Amino acid sequence: MSRFTGWDRAAIEKLIGPLEKVKVTKKPKLKADRNHSEDIARALRILKIDCELEYRFIKDRRFRFDLAIPQHKIAVEFEGGVYRDSRHTRPLGYIQDTKKYNLATMHGWQLLRYTTEITAERNWDLKIALEIQELIKKGKTNGRNSSGI
Repeated sequence: MSRFTGWDRAAIEKLIGPLEKVKVTKKPKLKADRNHSEDIARALRILKIDCELEYRFIKDRRFRFDLAIPQHKIAVEFEGGVYRDSRHTRPLGYIQDTKKYNLATMHGWQLLRYTTEITAERNWDLKIALEIQELIKKGKTNGRNSSGI
């Protein structure tokens, strides 16, 4: 018996018929291709919490948060896939992220960081929105005002 080396055109046509008649459809969009911040923003709107996407938190720097609630100085960042080569896991990207996160903290921001693995959970976007709502409630009960002081 020979080792299987893959499908050739003749074997495929034998199985499904002539390839000219096969309709090619677009591949469905995977969750990894979606903008997770938009999903969270929708969940926050349900909870009546205003937020902004791609928020520049320091006007003279290019750093942006994936999602921000400026009124409460809360930011959300998605780190992307940590098990594959991504901007967040490469050395230069990691260095830039630490600068950004430290600057955010020095300017009074509270930062919530997530990886794309959370998106595999059921109702993950609502779960994050509820965590943000809880953080806002804690900020109000601890005497923090909208400037974070």
